[in-house]
Amino acid sequence: MKVEPRLIPLLLLKNGSFVKTIQFSTDNYVGDPLNVISIFNDFEVDEVMLIDLDNSRKGKIENFDYLERIASDFQLPLTYGGGINSLEDITNVIRSGFEKVVVNSAIFTQADSIKTAVDKFGGQALIAGLDYREINGNIVPYYNGGKEQTNLSLENWCKRIKEIGFGEVLMTNIDREGTRTGLDVMNIKKLSEMLSLPVIAHGGASSRDDLVHAINQGASAVAAGTIFLMQRGSESIIINYPSREEVTKMFPDFYRDYEIRSFRSQVMQEGSTGKVISNEVMCPRCLITSEIPNSKISDGTKQCFYCDVHDKLEQKYPLGEKSDLAFAKYIAKVKKDGVGKKYDCILGVSGGTDSSFLAHVMSKHGLRILAVHFDNTWNSPIATSNIYAVLNKLGIDLETYVVNNEEYDDIYRSFLYSGVRDIETPTDIGFMGTLYRYAEKYGIKHIVEGHSFRTEGISPLGWLYMDGKYIEVIQKEFGTMPLRSFPNINFWEFIKWMAFSGIQRTRPLYWLDYQKEEAKVILSNEYGWKWYGGHHLENRFTAFFHTCFFPQRFGLDFRQIELSALVRSGQLSKGRAIDMFVTSRSVDLNLISFVRKRLGFSQEEFEGIMNLPKRNFYDYKTYKKRFEKLKPLFWILMKLNRVPESFYIKYCKRDSFRFKTF
Repeated sequence: MKVEPRLIPLLLLKNGSFVKTIQFSTDNYVGDPLNVISIFNDFEVDEVMLIDLDNSRKGKIENFDYLERIASDFQLPLTYGGGINSLEDITNVIRSGFEKVVVNSAIFTQADSIKTAVDKFGGQALIAGLDYREINGNIVPYYNGGKEQTNLSLENWCKRIKEIGFGEVLMTNIDREGTRTGLDVMNIKKLSEMLSLPVIAHGGASSRDDLVHAINQGASAVAAGTIFLMQRGSESIIINYPSREEVTKMFPDFYRDYEIRSFRSQVMQEGSTGKVISNEVMCPRCLITSEIPNSKISDGTKQCFYCDVHDKLEQKYPLGEKSDLAFAKYIAKVKKDGVGKKYDCILGVSGGTDSSFLAHVMSKHGLRILAVHFDNTWNSPIATSNIYAVLNKLGIDLETYVVNNEEYDDIYRSFLYSGVRDIETPTDIGFMGTLYRYAEKYGIKHIVEGHSFRTEGISPLGWLYMDGKYIEVIQKEFGTMPLRSFPNINFWEFIKWMAFSGIQRTRPLYWLDYQKEEAKVILSNEYGWKWYGGHHLENRFTAFFHTCFFPQRFGLDFRQIELSALVRSGQLSKGRAIDMFVTSRSVDLNLISFVRKRLGFSQEEFEGIMNLPKRNFYDYKTYKKRFEKLKPLFWILMKLNRVPESFYIKYCKRDSFRFKTF
């Protein structure tokens, strides 16, 4: 699915002036770029792109002071291109205050240096400039300001771009540039299909309809100068950039609400979801708001902390050839480590989409899987049916650990009495404790986890905390039964399994282009698997937690995290995600009645629990301080693939998260 479109004014500079060109020639003076940028700054444009023709033709940058002045004067995202030939050039431009750099000639002359820059700043900071002409029906790349023709085919050019690691491509049809004859729609579509990267279309835009058409053909953004800056006929300067409201009308499928697009929502949804979007500042990129712990956003913030984490994971696990090779290497290692054993790896299964799809994928690659299920006795019938439907057809063995239901219900009651949010902590810890115990029993060195940062995101620490000490303390204070059958993880068991067992925890979905909706179709068609209505809703108590307890008692909704992840990964537009989020989540009154009766609460007692004073994990003893003290150890374990990176970020960094008191 497409991400939100961007409309980018592109300014051409020469001798410190703003000029207009046609087909990369006839430089005509237009005006003062600082004045033009200041107007765009007031328009709240998505970003502004500056291409310095002097630097481009000389092959070097001579005006860093001028670039620094531009960046310091204006509070909007800026991209620079022209004369970029080294890591030092890129470093100096970014230090000047520009967020992105366009590279063209250096793709052919300094590829190794540019690749080093990608490793240093991330692919999202570098844009590959494709200046081209269409010759005999073929796209022919040019460099050196459009003067010299390369000997690369488009296919080989794309291959080089992927190898270097660029995050975007700016494609400019030289023969259309500045002519207002229309964007090169056919080749926009062709390049967008060939690359798994965002494409910025440029060259020839004559109307706003051209911009819409380019986006509909696969471009993620359109860069233009003339139509945003010049009055047709007289060719005098008149800023013609569409307002936010006009943009929403141009792209109705992407923007549903002007107020949300400007990052402030007044939407209040009462009922089952409670306060789903507060009157807080929203991340420009996703649905995260400033009230979420560690969001690190305020007015003018470029993006939230969770978007930063997502981008770092994208750099570490880029989809494409690198991921394919990494996944193949992982499969080979798992098979090698499984030689002489009955099983190669353990996969935790719940009947949900992620674990079911992983069983499908890993089995297709020839792994001998032991499926393990932690049964907390709250499974829905559909979850159980899904587990057996998939595993039976694939011929995968299943081990199920069933906790004592009375003991487990007592644990749930304890957490409800404690006043905390983290009432699903026992399920997560019990699940992981079960996996390690079976891995130890069968001598298996690989635990496969069905998590994808592209579809689930990262739960804020202030929203969800878990460790074995936390469960032990809560149960001791509020429970009526000892922990006997519950597979808890105490600190020394945790250290043993993480540091000394040699067991690795891996999330293969990070390497896969995992599209959740496509996965559902595959599972349904091949195994008769059934959808259960929502993420985490395959378990009845978990469904109660997500649809009733969390939103009604705390005014929070985990869909904000999950939908934000889908928006970041391009599987959902922000406008559509907001529409989904502000729609009331249905609450099954029969489910609430079932939970209340099973846990032995009268209606009055249940209402009392839902109105207890709100407390948080730091009100109780946990292992958090120990994790922080052992941060160097867990850093090593993270590098050895023994603990997930999300554990290190959330649990080991002191004061890395702000907490909201009640």
